[in-house]
Amino acid sequence: MKLLYATNLEDQALSFNLIENILGLRHIGLEEIVFLQTAPSDGWLENLSGLGIKYRILVEEALSLPRILSVAGKEDVSLVVVNLDRKIHNPSRGSLIRGLIKRSSVPVLVLNDTSTRDEELFEHIIFPTNWSPASEKALTRLLDFSVIIKRLDIVNVINGKLTVKDIRKLKQELVQTRKMCLDKKIDAESHIYAGRIVEEIITASEDYRATLIVIGASPKKSFFKEMFRRNLSCSVAEEAAVPVLVVP
Repeated sequence: MKLLYATNLEDQALSFNLIENILGLRHIGLEEIVFLQTAPSDGWLENLSGLGIKYRILVEEALSLPRILSVAGKEDVSLVVVNLDRKIHNPSRGSLIRGLIKRSSVPVLVLNDTSTRDEELFEHIIFPTNWSPASEKALTRLLDFSVIIKRLDIVNVINGKLTVKDIRKLKQELVQTRKMCLDKKIDAESHIYAGRIVEEIITASEDYRATLIVIGASPKKSFFKEMFRRNLSCSVAEEAAVPVLVVP
């Protein structure tokens, strides 16, 4: 497994987030990291060699969507990780995240604020689903991480009126999804929320003190729909206070 780690953080902040949140992927085959960063390394990355992980560093003056996508394709990575400055007045962060989610052919992990948490990245996952093809693909990818997942909360958000038949079907689907996770030895529970979907997913991540949200990428819409409607996966990735893994 090879990943691209793109960041515009200073080296000290980069090292903390990397060690605390990425190295758990060694247990599912992480072998190489390509760093695309705006600050030169001071040498601490040499410690990765002792962990059996190869690495290379590419330094850029600034990160751009075309460059990240180009390197990801050229290096044939299986995961793109972005760790971007979250300063209040930084509109380029949002546009870069949205562009990656919409155009990347591999999963994108957005490392939102992790500085106040001691848990590992895959310690406690929130998985929002509506059983769409996008959600089912995300679940399939999520189960690939089963050996490093310690707890999983499956969340469905209701945002309209349901009939009794709808409710029965919803409960059956939650039971079936939970069983799939339990069969993979994942400690899983299911929950139903009601309200605005993005807000309720983020609320669930706060309620259960999640360390990661895993979500399927929203299907592409026409230009005009994109203008007037929020993209679900992009909004969650931008607004959540925890890391978000978006599966295309």
